[in-house]
Amino acid sequence: MQPPKVASTTDHEDCVVDFSNAALYVAGIQTIFTIVTCASVSVLACWLAPTGGVSAVRTLALCSATGAVLMHQPLRFGRAHGVTVVFASLQLAIPLYLGTLVVEQLIHTCTSDPSHAPSWRHVVFHAAVLAMIVSGFMRAKAPLAETDRPFILTLCALLVIAIMPPPAVALVGPLCESVTIWEAAERIVRAFAFGLLYCVNVYASTGSASARTSDTSVVFVRSASASLWVSGAMLWWLPLAAAQAAIVIHARATHDPNAPALRMAHNYKKIDSSPSTDDEDAEVGRLTPRLEDPVAEQDRLLKQRPIYVEDSQAPPVVGKMVVAASNKTSATAPPPPAPPPPPPLPGDPEPIGPLAFQPVSMHIPVVEPTTDAFSASVAKAMAKESEDF
Repeated sequence: MQPPKVASTTDHEDCVVDFSNAALYVAGIQTIFTIVTCASVSVLACWLAPTGGVSAVRTLALCSATGAVLMHQPLRFGRAHGVTVVFASLQLAIPLYLGTLVVEQLIHTCTSDPSHAPSWRHVVFHAAVLAMIVSGFMRAKAPLAETDRPFILTLCALLVIAIMPPPAVALVGPLCESVTIWEAAERIVRAFAFGLLYCVNVYASTGSASARTSDTSVVFVRSASASLWVSGAMLWWLPLAAAQAAIVIHARATHDPNAPALRMAHNYKKIDSSPSTDDEDAEVGRLTPRLEDPVAEQDRLLKQRPIYVEDSQAPPVVGKMVVAASNKTSATAPPPPAPPPPPPLPGDPEPIGPLAFQPVSMHIPVVEPTTDAFSASVAKAMAKESEDF
């Protein structure tokens, strides 16, 4: 019994991403809308809960369910090549955003002091955020560059934040704090900026002719390291997200896929396709003329042994030197006179003219046998010997 055939859900045409089709960017709008909706759910879950009944676990569960429902499948309007490949990277924006909310909430769980106290760790935190901003702009200048420096810089900044986080405050966090209208608007604007910057980096980091689903992890790491700073930046730093997105779009729009090939062709000489060895180079060197006089050089070449023949098999080269014309001297010998035509035999018709046709006869003359003197003497001697016997 043969197993049932499973229908393939992968579109082979998605290996080529059609960035000129507007339907491809519907998935990006869907991702931004989902992130903003998750931020709104986190705010509403804390507002609508009764006093003392706020739970970070319940807020996280509601946000996760909202993201899973809205990002289950990509929205399609028409047919655009590459939606499946791009959407695989865009889906990871939801767990990345919820992960930032969880980490921010964990910072404030190990304290019971509700007051905000100044600390030098705020300076360290904002310095690390500035380092991540620099990393984001490094990636924005070359979104398709095969380099890990922006990711390493972001990773080092996150390690510093993890070792020296900002001071904790009790009952504060995005999953359990009931915020004001202004703070709620700040969260929604921050979520929108994060989603916009992440989606722009995903589209910019995806190749147009060699896109594969296996490259999702690379695209996700590059996009996350370039947009993660939005979650911890101060409010007046958020306009830098719009500037970074503009640089990414400009760099991707002006990217020339043939530029590396042109640069390599300009810096390096063209390599000969035919292989060459030292023996062949020596043989070619022996073929080059060594004498300035072409006549003497021709005489020397005629007396040489053939190159590709063994010494035992090389026949003696016998040739007559041909007088060759050079640029300085030219020697021409007059052609030898033509031999006179043979005399006509008796009975042959005389030619009428130089272009007259000769009559052709199919009759073959019979030649009478003739007996010469030697044959007659031999016959006479044989007859005499027969008479003696």
